[in-house]
Amino acid sequence: MKYLIFFLFPVLFSKPNSCNSNAKKTTKSEIQSIKHEKFFITTLNKINVSKEKLYIIFNDENNTVSGFSGCNTYSSKYTNNKDHISFEHPISTKMYCERNTVIEKSFFKNLIQSKIIVLKQDSLFLKDTNNAILFKGILSSKD
Repeated sequence: MKYLIFFLFPVLFSKPNSCNSNAKKTTKSEIQSIKHEKFFITTLNKINVSKEKLYIIFNDENNTVSGFSGCNTYSSKYTNNKDHISFEHPISTKMYCERNTVIEKSFFKNLIQSKIIVLKQDSLFLKDTNNAILFKGILSSKD
């Protein structure tokens, strides 16, 4: 009996989370993959902006995003906790583009208001606190 206890004790308590380890790894890799990819923004506040070629690139090494906002390039720091995200005010180049001024202002306003991040297959969704979709994006194909 004494030997049985010494044998069963290590077996029972050696890997308490082993059944759940694959699920955790999958979730972590999904989160990492979004942070290393370029997403083209297709919809901005319910308006189709595909032709404008707006994009966002996540960089998890320094918690920044960068991209193109319609006229200028930009970057911003962000914090991320699971499906919640928060962006700081972005900095951008200072070119003036009369045609895209409204799009760019809307882009930055919606970026700051984005609080929820969702990744479904190759699509990115950034939502506000009311769960309204502010951005829809599609994963850039790798050339």
